[in-house]
Amino acid sequence: MKKRVLASFLTAMMVMGMVGCGSADESQGDAKADGEKGGYKIGLTNSFNGNSYRQQMEAYAQEAADELTETGEISEFVIVEANNDASKQVQQIENFILEGMDAIIIDPISATALTGAIQEASDAGIPCIIINDGPVESEAELCYQINFDTIDQMSTLTEYVCEAIGGKGKIIELRGTAGAEFDNIAHEGVLKALENYPDIEIVAEVYTDWTGSKAQSELASVLPTLDDVAGVVTQGGDSYAAVQAFEAAGMELPVIGGDNRGYFLKWWANEAPDGYDTISVSSNPWDGATGVYVACDILSGEYEVPNEMVHPFAVVTKDEVENYKDMGDEEIGTPTYDREWVRENLYK
Repeated sequence: MKKRVLASFLTAMMVMGMVGCGSADESQGDAKADGEKGGYKIGLTNSFNGNSYRQQMEAYAQEAADELTETGEISEFVIVEANNDASKQVQQIENFILEGMDAIIIDPISATALTGAIQEASDAGIPCIIINDGPVESEAELCYQINFDTIDQMSTLTEYVCEAIGGKGKIIELRGTAGAEFDNIAHEGVLKALENYPDIEIVAEVYTDWTGSKAQSELASVLPTLDDVAGVVTQGGDSYAAVQAFEAAGMELPVIGGDNRGYFLKWWANEAPDGYDTISVSSNPWDGATGVYVACDILSGEYEVPNEMVHPFAVVTKDEVENYKDMGDEEIGTPTYDREWVRENLYK
């Protein structure tokens, strides 16, 4: 409690100090007191890093930070993890404010739990860049959101599965973490697609935290109660676990929407029944690097960075899966880009 009171007091003092020297927007790009650009201190708070997607996202962010450290744009880059604890992530943002970070990258645990902390950072002149699991609810001037079109992503996957099973039958929906905004929006995308398929029924919704171990154990408990499952829609980190669960249960393999993880893509390319028909779709963990590039461009003041940006998701079809037959188990099949791509495609 004392830490939160101290954080609020110091933040208020920083805001008061800004009144005489211009607005938060005017301070954007002038993080250094002497007016020099570069040498930025950037913190990344990840709500959870217990699956391969988040770990790869962090790795891409670190690669971009290392690149910009070599050029002198970044002097310090810190990654912390909140373990799905909203209060902990709020505290991490407040700590970054106290530590004088120039920008904060946030993979949010919730659409609403971080609103106050993001506003505190913005009031202190610190841009917050939201990646991966947004959007968040925030009117903060210095809140920048890099989101996937999750509804389109999940509609694309769901529609393919529905067509592959002939437009009727029973499906299972594997979800992520209960309460996470990405999961809420992903579910909305599934339901949107199902509006066109009245003869398809979701017979089970299973929360997996986007991890294979939990998906397999949860499915092991629910599959004995079901029959004639024709399809499975997944969000990520759990597609191959679904394959294993059905095989372990001795049930006929349904059409399982893929998640671009190496486990699933390698199985599809090398072991799946001949002609196995599905599609694999995922968010793109390269948005970790995108967040780093965007943070530095905001701080430089040289680019007109919009407050809302849309990052493309990744799709692998049956005609492309052979390209991934030798990838690592924990890798995610996804396109990567570069800094110029970010500027040309996201700053619109």
